[in-house]
Amino acid sequence: MTIRIFLSIIGALGVIHGAAFIIAPYEVAAVYGLEQSLAVALVSRLFGAALVAWGAILWSARGFRDEAAVRAVLISTGVAEAISLCFLVQGTLAGMLNSMGWVAVLIYLFGAVGCGYFLMGQKRRAAV
Repeated sequence: MTIRIFLSIIGALGVIHGAAFIIAPYEVAAVYGLEQSLAVALVSRLFGAALVAWGAILWSARGFRDEAAVRAVLISTGVAEAISLCFLVQGTLAGMLNSMGWVAVLIYLFGAVGCGYFLMGQKRRAAV
C-alpha cells in the first residue's frame, strides 16, 4: 500500500464517519450502544465536525510534496489514533460501547499502525 492510498482511506473514513455523526447523531449513538440524549447528540456532532476536518486534512495531505509536512501529518495522526485506540479499548471492555466498539478499535488500530509504518519507512529511506 502506498502512503497516498493510506491517507485516502483514513481521510475518507474520517469524512464519512464524521458526516454520519453530524447528520444522524441519535442513530449513530444507537449503533454503538450509547444512550440517546441531547448532550450525547451535541458531543456527537462536535466529534463529527472534528472528524470531517481531520479527514479533509488527511485527504489533502495525499498531494503534499514536502516530506516534512507529510511527516508532521503522520506524527499528529498517529498520536491521536493511538490515544483514541486506548480509550476505545477501555470503553469497549468496560461495556460503555457494544460490540461495534471493536469495529472502531480496528479502524483506529489501522490508522495508528499505518502511521507508524510509514514513519518508520521514511526513517529507513533517510538512513540509506
